[in-house]
Amino acid sequence: MNKRILVVDDEQNIRDIMSEYLKEMGYQVVTAVDGQDALDKVEIEQFDLYIIDVYMPRMDGPELLVRIKEIQPLAVIVVATGYSSIDVAVKAIRNGAFHYLTKPINADELTSVVESGLKHSSELGEVSHVTPSSTDVVTEPIDLILLKGFTHEQQQEFHQTGTLMPYKNGDPILLNEQLGTMIVVQSGRVSVQLNGVQIDALSQGDIWGEETFLNTNAVFTELVAKSDCQIVHFNRRKLIEFFTYQDESLTKRFMINLIQCVYLKWRKAMYKIGLFSGYSPYQAKNTGA
Repeated sequence: MNKRILVVDDEQNIRDIMSEYLKEMGYQVVTAVDGQDALDKVEIEQFDLYIIDVYMPRMDGPELLVRIKEIQPLAVIVVATGYSSIDVAVKAIRNGAFHYLTKPINADELTSVVESGLKHSSELGEVSHVTPSSTDVVTEPIDLILLKGFTHEQQQEFHQTGTLMPYKNGDPILLNEQLGTMIVVQSGRVSVQLNGVQIDALSQGDIWGEETFLNTNAVFTELVAKSDCQIVHFNRRKLIEFFTYQDESLTKRFMINLIQCVYLKWRKAMYKIGLFSGYSPYQAKNTGA
């Protein structure tokens, strides 16, 4: 299989049991004794799946999740916690975790979550393993999706319409018609909030608000910097001016790319809703549901 899994838990017996069980399933397993140990490994290695405990010394699970996502935005992470801390696991899913396991961990549950997590990782890998050339100055997701079909020169001209803005940790990120309601996170972490509740998290290379190019009234969320950030804002009027001087086919290509971006985010949102309700799309495929 050659799938690599990182198991992070400060209890040696749990690490050993999960490691032995997953190795018997044919996976390559690396263990870490706490969050900091795991982060040290993640900085030099990449894994297909991460299983991390919630409560650990030096760095706990929620913080480790955020740090892993900074390094590997598409990382598939499963958190492990006791029944009394399910609310912590739910918050972790809101921050980008794939699923959670309850302790004591059941073998059948572990098998199901690991298999579905690795399938999800493979799906994401079909896109994320494509690497931009060294001359590309734009980030991978916007290159691969939003600017798909653009020449390198057109990509550069497109990005010249953007305005780079710095934000401090805790600052609200302005989304208005004058500055620009479509943004690209150039660096840092961003919380997407609805009525003060975080519903998504953005990191380097992520885009937000692209649907406002189609509908100027589409913004109903708020963005808050969760670290010092560099954000590129795109003004709808400037984008329209950009496309005015391009071939009509490029405008049509951009519209198709926009719709694809919106669809992919919708699919991700539906997947998270399924996880909240205890439903796995992969289980449905396997059972024919």
